[in-house]
Amino acid sequence: MVIPVKSSGGKSRLSGFLSQPQRDEFSRVLLEDVLDTVVEAGLAESCFVVSSDRGVLELAESRGALGVLEEGDSGVNAAVEAGARASGADTVLVLPSDLPLLTSADVGAIIGLWGGGAEVVIAPSVAFDGTNALLYPAAAGLCLSYDRNSFWNHLASAASSGLSVGVSTRPGIMLDIDSPDDFRGLASSGSDRRAARFSRRAVG
Repeated sequence: MVIPVKSSGGKSRLSGFLSQPQRDEFSRVLLEDVLDTVVEAGLAESCFVVSSDRGVLELAESRGALGVLEEGDSGVNAAVEAGARASGADTVLVLPSDLPLLTSADVGAIIGLWGGGAEVVIAPSVAFDGTNALLYPAAAGLCLSYDRNSFWNHLASAASSGLSVGVSTRPGIMLDIDSPDDFRGLASSGSDRRAARFSRRAVG
């Protein structure tokens, strides 16, 4: 498993809604929630967190995950590739660090689709433009495309490589937090996880 994490300065689309210190704190509690899920799923020892922020790596390692230090933020695609190389795994599962409602059952569902015969498993974002989970064979040469329309680009890359694809639309995977509307939606979700509590305090 690979979790790419930006260093300080992430969540820029919330800049009109949260201050920089608030965005940094929010990014951290989001990561904590995802790591809690990884631990609950029993996958911490095979989880590689990639970041140029040593504090992020220390947090990951405190949960039993492995840290991969980048020299600087060079984009999600490069971070995923670095994590995949470090893991040496035949099959790579990529999760973002901002899935506040992700559960171990959601992770299990992704792995279940793969165990059921899908060579590539993808979970889209709510808008079906981003990729909120991606499981793929490391040797397949899948073209990583964590930018605009990454969900459709990953689907197209898998299809062009002749790989069978499974798609998960579980709500806990599809919700990521990019916009003020996402943030307010999290605040009203009723969840008691760290990021949800943070959002309710910020919204007031």
